[in-house]
Amino acid sequence: MFRFLIFILTIAIIGMSVTISTLNTSDVQVDLHFVTYTAPLPFFLLISFFIGCLLTLLFFLSAYVKHKHENINLRKSNKIKEDEIDNLRKSPLREDR
Repeated sequence: MFRFLIFILTIAIIGMSVTISTLNTSDVQVDLHFVTYTAPLPFFLLISFFIGCLLTLLFFLSAYVKHKHENINLRKSNKIKEDEIDNLRKSPLREDR
């Protein structure tokens, strides 16, 4: 049910975006201090969306790599401790009196 609601919400947002883009086709001027670009507003909105997606992907990719590396280190540590416990179980008990 939740996936269906997310799907409907996504379709509604895409529909609103297309409607707004078709109604606002006037040219806008973007001044980047050294260069000035003139293009339709939906073009700049699309470019800013893709730049935001790229930056978000890079952020989450760096977090993923960090957690993956931490997971590998924890697995190694866990394996060493399990081996130590197995060795302690296998060794005979000694009573030093």
